Amino acid sequence: MKTTLGQYLPRDSLVHALDARVKLVVMGLSIGVSFRLDRAGTLVLFALGLVFCTFISKISFGDLYRGLKPFIWLFAATALLHVFMTGGDPLPLVPFATRQGLEGGIRVGAQLVLALWVSTLTTLTTSSLDMVWAMQWFMRPLKYLNVPTEEIALAVMLAIRFIPLLFEEADRITRAQKARGVDLESGNVFRRTRAMVSVVVPLMHGAFRRAEDLAVALTLRGYRPGIVRSRMREPRVSLKDGVCTALVCLWYGFLLAV
Repeated sequence: MKTTLGQYLPRDSLVHALDARVKLVVMGLSIGVSFRLDRAGTLVLFALGLVFCTFISKISFGDLYRGLKPFIWLFAATALLHVFMTGGDPLPLVPFATRQGLEGGIRVGAQLVLALWVSTLTTLTTSSLDMVWAMQWFMRPLKYLNVPTEEIALAVMLAIRFIPLLFEEADRITRAQKARGVDLESGNVFRRTRAMVSVVVPLMHGAFRRAEDLAVALTLRGYRPGIVRSRMREPRVSLKDGVCTALVCLWYGFLLAV
């Protein structure tokens, strides 16, 4: 299964050119606003804003969909839980389901889609190095508490970058096991779970092997925990970043006010 979650797709666009710190702030603000909107009209307007941002970022909606696809089950499960676990007026022909639960499930599912849309678009338009540097910059005050901010930022970014690699490895192993005659789809839940052992074990082995190779590569490149690393070009927040942030804040203020 191909996925773009955690990948960086270089493009010549305004969104790519924005400072990584600005994009992290806007991402956090966008996720918070998406869960504050509880009406269909404002959620649609929020989605239209994301469509515009995706268009100017020159990221195809196919790449965006591949980043959202692995989480479709989460959206569906969350919506179903609201349908059957929220009190209210019962729905005809559907036992234990309520009209308020259906409305709430659709709303929460849409909020999850929008929040993940924002985070996926951020990772697709921001390189790993810029993302790590931005997280380190925001965690600078924690240095006075002897918190290893550089190591934390690097670990988070490496975890994000490993997501598409694990998906690709799982797809490759699944295809190989099916070619060898392993049945992964038929039978009851317990039988399919036992069959998945033939996928999980080599997948974990490959993940540990990749982690070991990465550790060796970092060591050979002179990486040492606790050493302050500089950049050849120090990023600066420009007027363009400030204008884009102000426009986003005004847009979100309008959505929250209507």
